[in-house]
Amino acid sequence: MASFVRVMVVVARWPREALCRSRDRAGTIEGAHPACDSARVLDWNDFRYFLAIARAGSLAAAAREMGVEHTTVGRRLSALESELGARLFLRGPDGLTATEAGRGILTLAQDIAERFEAIERRVSGADDRIEGTVRVSISEAISGYFVQQFTALRAQHPGLDVQISSGNQSADLMRGEADLALRAREVTEPDLLARKVSSAGWSLYAGCDYVARRGVPAAPEDLRGHDVIGFDDSLSNTPGGTWLAAHAGGANVILRGNSIIAAINAAICGVGICAVPCFLGEKEPRLRRLTPRVVGARDIFLVVHPDLARVARVRAVMDFLVDLFARDASLWSGAEPGPASSG
Repeated sequence: MASFVRVMVVVARWPREALCRSRDRAGTIEGAHPACDSARVLDWNDFRYFLAIARAGSLAAAAREMGVEHTTVGRRLSALESELGARLFLRGPDGLTATEAGRGILTLAQDIAERFEAIERRVSGADDRIEGTVRVSISEAISGYFVQQFTALRAQHPGLDVQISSGNQSADLMRGEADLALRAREVTEPDLLARKVSSAGWSLYAGCDYVARRGVPAAPEDLRGHDVIGFDDSLSNTPGGTWLAAHAGGANVILRGNSIIAAINAAICGVGICAVPCFLGEKEPRLRRLTPRVVGARDIFLVVHPDLARVARVRAVMDFLVDLFARDASLWSGAEPGPASSG
């Protein structure tokens, strides 16, 4: 079935009087304008049915061409004739024949159709090219990892311009604040498309200097006597935040913050023990993982507006992210401590 572009064409019917004049209280002319209640609104789709009838020569043949019932074609033709106030086709032994009025608008309608088809091709062609801007919303903690990886994406698609917006506040995709988002929470907006791409495991880490100075806790559940880097209320419901709330009794909470990256930097400096995502801890050689256990996990979702899901440049970034998560699945899950955590 042919695709339709919904376009309303406004045609002003000028009255016989060329101008409708109004006067102010002093009797002077304020201006001239056509009668506002004489405007006609024409649906461009009715003209597409008109063109199909002109090509096919009958309602039934036009209906087959457009993939609809012949009654639909007849109804749309009647609506157009009524709106124009003119008969466009006459029924004869050989089918439908355009009237003088029909022949008069045929060329104009064909010109408009060609222009709309050119617009559709232009838009479709632009969407099929893997080039242009794609805006990705990523949390602060994840952004560093992906910034390092996007060099490979750029090599695959030099025409892409990936813009990353990082922060702990999620971009509103329904309002167009970003094209894609990676979220570490359930997606509640019913009109968005979401796909789970990973589960990010969390574990306990400390700087090598801290471990040399204070040792390793006897058990991850027992942090008594150790210095701990905590989180404020904004991150209290993260896997690390909930673990520390349950098991940091008797520990010295040296500082609290609203940034996972800040907690990692504090741990690197020897401030204390932190509970952070494994994909970050395993990549930092100055940190030591204190337990092979994963103390918590959070699912990661790739989110997109459905109108953008099939746009080639957006799809290219989506496919890249999905492949990246699959490649580094063990790193993200935290199931296998890396070399940086062995010593």
